[in-house]
Amino acid sequence: MRKAAMSAAVLVILFSLSASVHAADSRPLSAETIAARQKFLGLDNVDPRTGAVQSDRVILSWIGVSSFVAAFKGHVVILDAYVARAGGFASAPWPGIRYVGATVEELAAVKPELILFGHAHFDHAGDLPQVVRANQHAVVAGTAEHCRDIENEVRDVSFRCISMFPEHADLGSVAELPKDVLPGVGITAIKQPHSSAPKNPVADPPFPFGSAACKTTPGLAFSQYPVEPDDPLSWDYQTAGPPSGIIAVAWQIRVGEFALLWEDTAGYIVGDCAVRGEIGCDRVPQAFANLPARTDVRVGSIVVAGRSVFSQHTNAVREKLFIPIHHDACGYMAKKDLDAEVAKLPAEIRPKVWFLNDPGDYLRPIVFDPNAKAWRDDGRLDD
Repeated sequence: MRKAAMSAAVLVILFSLSASVHAADSRPLSAETIAARQKFLGLDNVDPRTGAVQSDRVILSWIGVSSFVAAFKGHVVILDAYVARAGGFASAPWPGIRYVGATVEELAAVKPELILFGHAHFDHAGDLPQVVRANQHAVVAGTAEHCRDIENEVRDVSFRCISMFPEHADLGSVAELPKDVLPGVGITAIKQPHSSAPKNPVADPPFPFGSAACKTTPGLAFSQYPVEPDDPLSWDYQTAGPPSGIIAVAWQIRVGEFALLWEDTAGYIVGDCAVRGEIGCDRVPQAFANLPARTDVRVGSIVVAGRSVFSQHTNAVREKLFIPIHHDACGYMAKKDLDAEVAKLPAEIRPKVWFLNDPGDYLRPIVFDPNAKAWRDDGRLDD
């Protein structure tokens, strides 16, 4: 179960269940937006009259792969604009959109203030054009290459895309989102490597992932993840994404003393990573160490790359809580292996793990109290 990885004591410390709503903006929104926000962010977190989201908590709602509808200090943010589904790309191990339980129209209706590029492959930014067209007021942020690609795709409306890094910026580069974009929320971007297959999959095997794992497990069939004939196709699905697809950004988002790091993909950042052509990858650990605040929660991809990537990033980030992502489609099969990797870490850096399972954890809000004492303490969450 989703909460099994967290002790009852830790849950009480971390999560606020206050029924009061503290609005970041009390102007009433449309019934469609109120309903969409309630669906993704939870009935208890959204004012049913105005659609305002509680400002005293951080909320994440998983919509598959590495995508979330989120709220920070009452501001609604989309992290990767994609509702998980195969989307027409034959090798993608994702289910049909009905299996996830949300539509692209509902995603667009949440009226985000900010949309962040993690990277631009179709299973991360596949629904971005439709979301942007419905939310011209929203700020989009990524690298110069990301902005170029979405601006080339969406020419029929005007919107703002912030280039955090110039084209061909080195890995390990760091930039701050302008403070006026999301008042009261600090956001730092780090350019980091996209995941890549291990050179030696025997010595450094990937975690079990996708349809092959499902098909080889007794009692399971990939038909449990039906792709419907009328599932809408995503942006540029035939080539897996636009030219900027592989360019990846990690984002640290801060509310008060609470800091969350979101990595929709994660590649090698120590050892011979530069030999792979990823110049500057070995500077990423220092960039993590120099972030404005220590990361409390890391939300990170565990697929494609070898298992050592998980420990490399945990060693660099030193998060208290780790939430794995990008492992849908029988992703629970990876839990035993992930637990084994976590157990290998020294106790002083070993994070708690909140494991997400499909489909039960889609659209189930994860709520953090950013003012909880646990984030201010130097000890681990196990203490």
